[in-house]
Amino acid sequence: MVLRRGAAIALAIAVVLLSLYFALAIHYWLPWPAPVRTSGAIAFPLAVLALWFLPGRRRTARRIAAAAALIAIGTAYATKLPPEQDWVALQAEQAHASIAGDTITISNLRDAVHRPGAPSEPRWITERFDLSTLEGADLIIQPFGGVKALAHIMLSFRFADGRHVVVSMEARQAKGAAFDPVAGFFRRDQLYPELGTERDLIWERLARTPPDEVQIYPVKASPEAVRIYFRRIIDLVNESHRQPRFYSTLRESCMTTLMNLAPESFAHVPWRDVRRWIPGYSLSLFQQIGLVDGTLDADALARQARLRDGIRPPSEFATDAAWSRYIRDGRP
Repeated sequence: MVLRRGAAIALAIAVVLLSLYFALAIHYWLPWPAPVRTSGAIAFPLAVLALWFLPGRRRTARRIAAAAALIAIGTAYATKLPPEQDWVALQAEQAHASIAGDTITISNLRDAVHRPGAPSEPRWITERFDLSTLEGADLIIQPFGGVKALAHIMLSFRFADGRHVVVSMEARQAKGAAFDPVAGFFRRDQLYPELGTERDLIWERLARTPPDEVQIYPVKASPEAVRIYFRRIIDLVNESHRQPRFYSTLRESCMTTLMNLAPESFAHVPWRDVRRWIPGYSLSLFQQIGLVDGTLDADALARQARLRDGIRPPSEFATDAAWSRYIRDGRP
């Protein structure tokens, strides 16, 4: 009797939680006009909960109907693929790469032009790199929003010829939409593995008014570990190009996607460490696992890593490599 009652209570709680979760999913996930989504998000849980909990006749049949509704929307939700949309100009193309031996050819490497106070000019290039000359990587942190927990994480991979490939895992935005971290819990946006040059992805942030803060941290890892990491990222880029996947605020975000791909020798982070999930608190974690300099406390290291004010634009330099050296001048 006690077991039956406990099971009934657990089932009732599950019905309530699933109803509320799918209500939010309807609001964020379905590509319907906002008034329709809002109405559906209200009507669906009310209908399911009424079928399940209201007393009266035919309770078994009503509960079967409620369960069927949950299963139907759950199945559709779990099996849905990211739809093709009219993407914003800076995310209109998707990077992909081919590898032959140590030669990697990256197509749709973003190299947009950014001018303060003017619209960005999207540009996409194809570049070849020698993987055997991949020397190291830098961690890039961009705090934003005035809240310590909020930050964007990127990686910049450095080759012997001075060129860099920046990796940024983002939520791909359709025209007219805006990034919403809550929507990232409900399979709304497509994961967008972005590969670009430093004169694009770093300068884009510095060219804003006011400029965003950008911090650069040399990664303490062997070239072999960095190459393994880069290959894993390229594999993900190609997989996403063939079959798009959803961005997830928890499991496939700017930080967690990169953490999931990291070689064990590069960075091993327990899942229970909350800093794994919150980019704004990640610096002390990276210090703890030996990924970046641990001789200073996190706040002092962040001040040291911050790019100085008044950075000159990359258009004043002959090459991407020259600008990359310039922004790092005088740094440890």
